[in-house]
Amino acid sequence: MKRIALTALISRIANNIILTLSPVIAKINYHFPLGSLGIIEAIVLVSIIISMLSINLIYSRELLLLSFILLSVSLILLNMHNVSFFFLSLILAGTLFGVIIPSMTTIASSIADDYHSNARLLKMYTFGLSIGAVISALLEAISLGNPIFLLMAISALNLYNAYFYYLNFRNKAKKSMISFRTIFNKRLWIANMISLPYDIPIAFINVYLALLAHYYYHVSISLGFLYFFVFLLVASLSRYLIYRLELEESKMRIFSAVMTILGSILLMVNNPFFLLFGIIFLGFPHGLLLTLSSLVIAREFKDEKDKNLANSINLLFHYAVFIITPLIIGLFINISIFYGILAFVMLSIGSSLLLMIKNNYKA
Repeated sequence: MKRIALTALISRIANNIILTLSPVIAKINYHFPLGSLGIIEAIVLVSIIISMLSINLIYSRELLLLSFILLSVSLILLNMHNVSFFFLSLILAGTLFGVIIPSMTTIASSIADDYHSNARLLKMYTFGLSIGAVISALLEAISLGNPIFLLMAISALNLYNAYFYYLNFRNKAKKSMISFRTIFNKRLWIANMISLPYDIPIAFINVYLALLAHYYYHVSISLGFLYFFVFLLVASLSRYLIYRLELEESKMRIFSAVMTILGSILLMVNNPFFLLFGIIFLGFPHGLLLTLSSLVIAREFKDEKDKNLANSINLLFHYAVFIITPLIIGLFINISIFYGILAFVMLSIGSSLLLMIKNNYKA
């Protein structure tokens, strides 16, 4: 179980480096305008979506191994001080994440032979994701001036994931993964709805937090990464509580929606202390909602191919929101930073109210 958490930790560090460090590299090294940074994340996420809808459908042990190896290469390319290599790294990483992320989630929730054990493994896996995000934020804050050593270290650690998931890959079926019964399954789309107040804040935070910390809240970019560290630390605490305690899922969903609304509103105040409290409030739903969404899928789908397809659709939903949200916010930031934050607040409140209204659905 600890090895599941370790692999999730390594994967999340690699993922966060691509999604949160690349906009900063684009701004500092290549002088991208602030309102256009959503395009950087969009390149990665579009590559993930295309990969999930094509390469990922093969679902083979050899493909997964190759994806892990090439991901290590893409991390090295990210900071080669060459704009062509930079964009190549984004596209390559996105394509590989489109195979790696759904496969890891599927395998982590399929190792055992019963739902209760797999649910425990899945909770430990999501807890590992949170710890990895916490560590990555701290490492990015420390290594912002010269991230090459961080990128090389994660590239090496990523090879352990290749080894672990190659050994634990069990599916041997060759038939196509496409199943319209899975795609249009009601509980899959309930899982997507549960994750929406998770998706919108993290889409905003990944792209804009470190830079808005400087341009709106008037603190350093490095301190902006430390705010991100606090956000992820709170998320890790909430995922640990899910793992240790048997909490009622419907009450956790309502709590998450309320905290999302309160945290988003606090970010509107041009003060670093309000930013801190807003980030803390948003950390709780970030930790809770992804786990709650994943548990719905693990409970509904037993066949590993169907589960992998369901996880892929769920991730496609995440990434569609991750693409759209920063682009919308970027349009308003071009008017003023305050309007960009206001657009984020309205999106967060809308998604939270939807979750509260639909909370009586049996998931």
